[in-house]
Amino acid sequence: MAASPIVSPSRVRSNRWRWSLLCFVPIAGLAGTSWWLTAPLEDIETNLPPGSHTRPIADPAKSASTPTLPQGPPAWPDHPLDGEPAKTLLLETLLDVGKRLDRIDGYTATFRKTERLRGVLGAEQTLAMKVRQRPFAVYFKFLNPQAGKEVVYAEGHHENKVIAHSTGVSRWLVPRLAVPPDHPLAMAETRHSITEAGLSNLNDKLIEFRRLDLKDHEAITILDRITDDDGRPWLRSVHRHLNKNGSRPFYYVEVLYDVESRIPLKISNYDWPEPGREEQLSLAERYVYDDLKLGVPLSSLDFDPANPAYAFHRY
Repeated sequence: MAASPIVSPSRVRSNRWRWSLLCFVPIAGLAGTSWWLTAPLEDIETNLPPGSHTRPIADPAKSASTPTLPQGPPAWPDHPLDGEPAKTLLLETLLDVGKRLDRIDGYTATFRKTERLRGVLGAEQTLAMKVRQRPFAVYFKFLNPQAGKEVVYAEGHHENKVIAHSTGVSRWLVPRLAVPPDHPLAMAETRHSITEAGLSNLNDKLIEFRRLDLKDHEAITILDRITDDDGRPWLRSVHRHLNKNGSRPFYYVEVLYDVESRIPLKISNYDWPEPGREEQLSLAERYVYDDLKLGVPLSSLDFDPANPAYAFHRY
């Protein structure tokens, strides 16, 4: 039997170094190419298109910042209320909240969301959030999971595109994305476009559905008060729909409102169940606003990916 050749340790180290270099070069080249093809962060101001998301100002007085929402909504019942009186009272409350939110220039919050995507309920995500009402602009920074990921959208800038970057190895391969809000890449991990984000958009959507409820005698609405596990009191509305159609995306809805301001801060939407299994609720989406601060002074830099405090820039 022939003897095995003897390879010196130095030659083994040399071969390992060559293999490491060969493996690294294609990856480095791909990452370098990705960086090279990534557009620079030059702001492209865009004339706002027809039907833009800028919220109209009814009068000049609404442009002033308001640190807190003044009191003025209808009184919430101390005991459960249902039927048409509940529907009417809730619509009046939401209309009042909408008027007062329109006086707010911007706000910050910790935003939590849980969504069912492609049939799978994902883990809760926590994001730091900044919102400017007009021109409409949103900034998100992921806190958990994918900590460090950022997303920004500022109407009228950067061709009205969403700009985002991920973290880790994926960021080396795709350093930064700039796509329209309804692009499949922008919608890959969410049920709603970023143009639908924020409290005013949520309140407007609730108003739309509550008007439908007033026309639907079989729609169930109950108003009451609850206290959560942390001891915080909430105003609550519960909605159950019996007629499934295109205008009713959810079977069961629960909304929690701040006791003082009446702002909707928590909403849980449940999918339509299989016939005969109405009590087996399946969560479709949940959105929560924590640590809400109204009237926070925000500048254009807060919604600019070139902000040196953000990480949209190249490494």
